[in-house]
Amino acid sequence: MGLKTIALDHPESVLAGYGWDGFAHSRYVFLCRGGVVSRDTIRFFYTGKKMPIQFEIFSRAKHIRREQWNELASSASPMMEWEYFCALEESGSVSGEKGYVPMHLVAYRDNRPVAIAPLYERDRAWVEFGDGGLIEFLTELTGLPYHFGIVGTIPFTPVPGYQFLHRDGEDPMEIYRLMLRQIDDLCESRGFSTSRIYFLSRHSQDLLPILHEYGYMVLKGAYTLWFNRGYKEFDDYLTSFRSGRRTKIKREMRVIREQGIHIDMIEGADAPMSYYQDMFGLYERTWVKHMGTGITPFLNRSFFEALYESFRHRSSFSIASKDGEKLGMALFYSKAGEIYGRYWGCYQEIPFLHFSTCYYHPIDYAIKRDFSIMDPGFGGEHKLIRGYETVPVYHCLKFYGERKKQIAASILDRLRERPPRA
Repeated sequence: MGLKTIALDHPESVLAGYGWDGFAHSRYVFLCRGGVVSRDTIRFFYTGKKMPIQFEIFSRAKHIRREQWNELASSASPMMEWEYFCALEESGSVSGEKGYVPMHLVAYRDNRPVAIAPLYERDRAWVEFGDGGLIEFLTELTGLPYHFGIVGTIPFTPVPGYQFLHRDGEDPMEIYRLMLRQIDDLCESRGFSTSRIYFLSRHSQDLLPILHEYGYMVLKGAYTLWFNRGYKEFDDYLTSFRSGRRTKIKREMRVIREQGIHIDMIEGADAPMSYYQDMFGLYERTWVKHMGTGITPFLNRSFFEALYESFRHRSSFSIASKDGEKLGMALFYSKAGEIYGRYWGCYQEIPFLHFSTCYYHPIDYAIKRDFSIMDPGFGGEHKLIRGYETVPVYHCLKFYGERKKQIAASILDRLRERPPRA
């Protein structure tokens, strides 16, 4: 590859190399200041028919301008917005110590961001939710570092909302291919074993065939959502059930009312900081109940306080109380007619309190505001009998390195051939 010094619009010079990307036979340029390549600041140029695309990697979401990120996330889920990623990263909930090193990929055209892929370098695969433990299994079985790779995900947020953000007016197919080429280059140049994309957004399903084209294995799972089927009031929702189930739901709600328990939805913008701090305490309490004390909770107090500081316009609380005393709380995010249930906890174990606080009253809230979808969060077979529906959710994996590809393919083929357990 020939090297030469060229001058840009800046007074200093940069070292540039020209080569072929091996995918679309399109020319790209590697740039670095002073002739030394820094992997944190390296930029790539793609020259095509339009203005060149320039890529840059950022080691923190906060290093990208908020208004530029959110302009591209205008139609994405609230958890894809700048404030949410900053809350995760700046609180320390997401960090290298936790196995997530930010390396957000941003594409520019004419010095304006046209696409963002929030990415993380991972040196482990524990609790990535989407692959069902597959990467961790392959690593332990073979001793090969399949866990070492790039992950496209919303950390610790197992919600189908992840996507490559892009500017309106850009050809999404072109953007997807360009981003995936850069991810390939990063994986190959840094020796990563895998690229993993988890919980692909419902609004980004057109990315699936492109991922398949670029060699990704697509895993299909199941998820539950509630859909507003034209309901105008809560009774319309109730009439969608058969008589027996409708009677049971009414009884569950009546049991709560007869104990003098009130449940109210409070907008996050109207809630004081103490509500967010209380939510952390309940999140921690629920964590210990289900996970024990041996594993540190994924999220910390600073994360919930950061939600108050910069994400309260997307937040709301479902609060159960009696005689002015809180009994339980659930935290929700909402945007563009969709509401997402995230965390729940209670101070007392009261029958049906969880269902009323996390499902029935939020559904009533959603109907009154003409919301179209409620995402109740990951897991829970009890959702289906309460009007939630099963929908597909997709996760995508790609392996790098011929030996690792062959070994993974051989193991996965054998797993597919194995008959299901009786």
